[in-house]
Amino acid sequence: MSETLIVEEVMQAALSGTLATMLLYGVTCMQTFHYWQTYKHDKKYLKSMVAFIWLLETAHTALSIHFVEYYFIIHFGEFTHLGYAVWSMGATCFIGFFIGYVVNLCFIWRILQLGQNRWIAVCFVAVATVRCGFGLANCVLSFIYPMWTDFRGRVFATMVTGQVLSAVVDGVIAFTLCFYLRKRRTGMKRTNSIIKRLQLYSINTGAITSLFAVLAVISFIYLPTTTAFVAFVQVQGKLYATSFLASLNARKRTLEKIEQPVPTADALSLFRAARPDLSFLQAIEAEKSVTINICGDSLNTGMDSHATGPVAS
Repeated sequence: MSETLIVEEVMQAALSGTLATMLLYGVTCMQTFHYWQTYKHDKKYLKSMVAFIWLLETAHTALSIHFVEYYFIIHFGEFTHLGYAVWSMGATCFIGFFIGYVVNLCFIWRILQLGQNRWIAVCFVAVATVRCGFGLANCVLSFIYPMWTDFRGRVFATMVTGQVLSAVVDGVIAFTLCFYLRKRRTGMKRTNSIIKRLQLYSINTGAITSLFAVLAVISFIYLPTTTAFVAFVQVQGKLYATSFLASLNARKRTLEKIEQPVPTADALSLFRAARPDLSFLQAIEAEKSVTINICGDSLNTGMDSHATGPVAS
């Protein structure tokens, strides 16, 4: 195999993955800044979670840059080094899997708040933990067996199993969130519109990360001489953080939609003389009374509608 081909197969995907992670890190920084500027009154544990994820993302990006620098600058032209995985590559994936696990736990907590079913939450936590265990084990094996050919042979089963579990977990979590949100529909236009918005966020969160897990499996199986799977694993870790921060930052817009004024009995009393039958006002007052608790930690999304009774007789 020519030296040029070796460089292309080993470093092309890794470089592309690093460039993508740097782009997504910029998005993460923007989301984090927006969060700190907009949600100054959030609970401390949620602020700590955002800060912790941002720090992990910063370390993830720094390590991604290091292993590209290791091959292209520090050991430029030394082709023997291309046959081995540098330690920072395994460390990058290690942090990425841990970020995914933390974000999964946050979404599982939302499911618990919506469904109040501890057994479902426990099952999700168990599967997410196993999935994270497979990923971390693969990272440890990359330190023990740094030669690419040796590494691939030893982690084939755990790599495929872990990424398949990742796709399944992300998809099932998104589906479950949508299911419980759908059960909270009240039949009122405004409430249903808000629920559809929350469902869309949930679907996007699960679909994107599941897609990259599937792409990582496909590239690992059908591109055995390249490191394309590393690029997809790198980007997957970034997508977990961006999806989590996006769900937090979406609260303001949702709250603004909730707080938009609606016609009330007082506003419509002007039409009393023209239309003495105002029984339709009861439905309007009921819609006004819909409350959605997405303040504070944004993870309580209990939706209950109630009517205050007839507003006109």
